[in-house]
Amino acid sequence: MPMNSIETAALGRPFQLGMLYDCRRDALVPGIRLWSKEQLQQNISTKPQINTVFTVTASDSIEDKSRLLNIDGCLKLSFLGGLINVGGAANFLKDTKKSFNQQRLTLHYHSTSKFEELIMNRFPSGEMAHYDNDVATHVVTAVLYGADACFVFDREVSSDENKREIAVDVSAVFGKLKGISAGANINLNHNQKTAAQKFRCTFYGDFQLPCNPTSFEDAMKVFEDLPKLLGENKELAVPLRVWLYPLDKLFSRVVKFQHEISIGLSTDIESVIESLSTTEMKCIDLLTDTPALTFTEFHDKINDMKKNCYQCRLSLMKKLGSLLPQIRGKFIEDTALIDLLNDHEKSPFEKNALEQWLKEKEEESDIIKSLVTQLNDSGAKVEKLNKNLMHLTVTHLVIYTFTSLGRPNVLLSKQKSYLSSTKENEEKSSQPEHKSWLTPEIQMTMRNNLEVFKKLIDLNVSKSVKFIVASRDIENIPGSCNLLYEKKSAEAICFTSPSKPDCPIIKDVRYRQVDLKVSPPCPATEELKILYKMKEEKDWRSQTVSQKQNTVTLTDLRPDTEYSIKCAAVGKLNYTVDSDVTHLTVINQNLIKAKESAVDNLSWTENKCSVLLQNTSETTFTTLYKKYKICSKTAKHTDKISVNKLNL
Repeated sequence: MPMNSIETAALGRPFQLGMLYDCRRDALVPGIRLWSKEQLQQNISTKPQINTVFTVTASDSIEDKSRLLNIDGCLKLSFLGGLINVGGAANFLKDTKKSFNQQRLTLHYHSTSKFEELIMNRFPSGEMAHYDNDVATHVVTAVLYGADACFVFDREVSSDENKREIAVDVSAVFGKLKGISAGANINLNHNQKTAAQKFRCTFYGDFQLPCNPTSFEDAMKVFEDLPKLLGENKELAVPLRVWLYPLDKLFSRVVKFQHEISIGLSTDIESVIESLSTTEMKCIDLLTDTPALTFTEFHDKINDMKKNCYQCRLSLMKKLGSLLPQIRGKFIEDTALIDLLNDHEKSPFEKNALEQWLKEKEEESDIIKSLVTQLNDSGAKVEKLNKNLMHLTVTHLVIYTFTSLGRPNVLLSKQKSYLSSTKENEEKSSQPEHKSWLTPEIQMTMRNNLEVFKKLIDLNVSKSVKFIVASRDIENIPGSCNLLYEKKSAEAICFTSPSKPDCPIIKDVRYRQVDLKVSPPCPATEELKILYKMKEEKDWRSQTVSQKQNTVTLTDLRPDTEYSIKCAAVGKLNYTVDSDVTHLTVINQNLIKAKESAVDNLSWTENKCSVLLQNTSETTFTTLYKKYKICSKTAKHTDKISVNKLNL
């Protein structure tokens, strides 16, 4: 090949030897030839170049697809900028996965047949047509013929399936396909057959097929016939690779083509487009999950992000397509691409901003899905409010309400402004930073509201109380709340459960009764009760506490019996919250009488000793005086101990 030639991929375009090509636009120039057909035929060298390669890949990135079809960075930029209309097997470049729940494996078949080139030194200079136009930069001087085929196998993978194991089985099957072209039979085990049969097939190729394969079995049959489809003499082969010779080497007046754009710039642009495509794909996954299918507010935000990224990607590719020919033709510097990237990095479509937004939405989706699943399991479904308010049999309607799904989203607002306005920087500086409403504290609130809601369901089995799930934006109540519509009321209230009441305090214990001190209840408490039972009993007995009552007396208690006592705060719909339990043992009446008798005797002894100590004659005898004094102290001490023990 002549020096300074450029090798590039044909990508289904109709290249022929001697055609002119404009590398600034990566486009063929029709209608202009440097040599006649006869001159070309006399100076063509043809060589057979038989080769077949099979490749299996699970990647769907722009980079890996380009590597599979042997596309260089400059041509890849032209494709991304919309400058190239690809055909045949190259249409595979436009087929991207729609979901991360989609498993994809691609079998690439690459076959070459012959190589044709022009012998440039055989052309006399006088036989070449004069050329001084600026519509082309190169001439096609060599073509490698053959055919490409891409079998794209897709399947949806559920969350409980192992993608890696499936990929191993299917890759093993595809590896065995190589033997088909040699006439060998392939033997598949049960796992391999099962995995392969679940895939659907899409075919992109340079071959003319009567019908495209749609299943793995169809693909195997087509794959076996591929070598025959090029014709007996490979006459149906198409251009795969071409070599381009610069016109400035033939004509001095032709402007020299400078098309080299750095690999770094090319990679950065590719990364930006890949990021936008990835965001679109993740949005599609979120749109097919329960929260987006259930709540319009959540769906609309995800859908807006998907549409915004699509619009931004198209705009970026359009700008790229307009800049490339100007940079390659040296009309502007490649710093224009750097400016394009810098503008994107400052935009609300910057990669980190998109990733953070998606992370938040995926977390929201997971939490909403978990809550909705538990609510559905409890019998509460997402239903329309007005329909249930019209039910005459429903006296109370309780709604587990998501209150933040419709909140304005700062990033989406910035994106909308960026796409619709030419003053992106002014818009950006005037808007607040994006913050997620789903804080850890709000998550705990939503969980607690779920517990309250489920408890209300368990307490109210009557058909007059209906439980549903809905979404309603309530700014001052982030996360969720339990809304309650009561009979004949058009306005909902936010259901508040009673606070945990204080444990009752034992003030006095008497025979078969006890006095208890109770604390005032919270505003959400509609009724306060004292619950008590003997330790071995299962059922609690209750005594209502009136509104301003702070002391309660329990009577008819069984002597020598331990009792458990607690307060119960009852709110709307019989929602009840209990206090901690205190324990009490009622003393037998005989023990009380025995205590009183012992105290009386000890008191009499103490008094008697005091009288004797006051007798002057007895103070004369020191020993006797000391005995009386000791007796008096002992009586007092014993009296206190006896009283304390019996009170216990």
